[in-house]
Amino acid sequence: MEAMEPRHSAALAAGVSATASYTSRPPSPPYINVPVVALSGRYSMSIVPSFADIDPDQLAEEDLSIITQGRTQRANDRTIAWRYEMRRDAQPVLDFLYLGPVGAAKDQAYLLREGITMILVVRDSMLAGSFLSVVKNAHALGIEAEMLDIAGKLDVIPAFPRAINKINNHLLGIYRNQAIQKANAQSLGNDKVIIDNTNFKRGKVLLCCETGNNRSAMIAAAYLMSVFGLDMVKAAQFLSLQRFCVTFDDDNKNILRAYEDIIGARRIVNQEKYAGLGKTLAFGDAGRAQVKRPIEATEEGESGTGPNAMDFEMDEERYTNRGFAPFVEQEQSMRF
Repeated sequence: MEAMEPRHSAALAAGVSATASYTSRPPSPPYINVPVVALSGRYSMSIVPSFADIDPDQLAEEDLSIITQGRTQRANDRTIAWRYEMRRDAQPVLDFLYLGPVGAAKDQAYLLREGITMILVVRDSMLAGSFLSVVKNAHALGIEAEMLDIAGKLDVIPAFPRAINKINNHLLGIYRNQAIQKANAQSLGNDKVIIDNTNFKRGKVLLCCETGNNRSAMIAAAYLMSVFGLDMVKAAQFLSLQRFCVTFDDDNKNILRAYEDIIGARRIVNQEKYAGLGKTLAFGDAGRAQVKRPIEATEEGESGTGPNAMDFEMDEERYTNRGFAPFVEQEQSMRF
């Protein structure tokens, strides 16, 4: 859109001028670039689960270990082997999480061959009566089926934790249903659980939507960010390696970036909360953090001394040495 001269330049104070022309378009978020990782067919990307990378209030360390089995997950570049027809099939994102279109959820032979134990269909809430055949087909095979309705763009972020909880609760339920109470086993005298590895069947979840490239792909990316601590760019790259036809438009990338900020903030807050709780348990009242800083600490930070000085200086840096100033005094503008 062409630039327009300011209509209200008279409102500027005397001796002040704008350094750039006005535009009539609304402000837009910055473009988020997701680099193409490889096109050679030889690239691979590995991720490792770590409790330090997740929100401890959302998933316990033991649960993370049960869900991921502590295994390294690898995505291999599929660009050379990829065929257009493969978009109709589901592909494994992780060794327990698959992504594909609704059609894959109706393929009984595929579901049995891969050992799928749950199907999670992500659909538009306006289509709440659709995909009932998926549920019927799943129940005929003894597979759990869930529907996740999303009303629109504003409902996507609230849907992320709901979907992640559904997936994790199912995987934990599959594990615990096969656990053997040691208290019931002879010669074992505690109440911990063990698993009979010879007969153990791990839970596997198939995520799907109409195409397998939109809503369900967003859920898969959010899962990688929440459970494996990936940022938005790495999650999108990992997914594109596993399912080459996945694409994220600008709106979806901005939604995932916003979710990345949310889970990052929650992780920091809850990690500090649990760390503070540990100190309290270890040291009693001496380990309790002060709820409010004393005024002396605030003054020390602002004066450039004391333990908070560095934080204050870092905050000040936001307002100094900026590359663009929208308005300048007339004397300064004559220098440009």
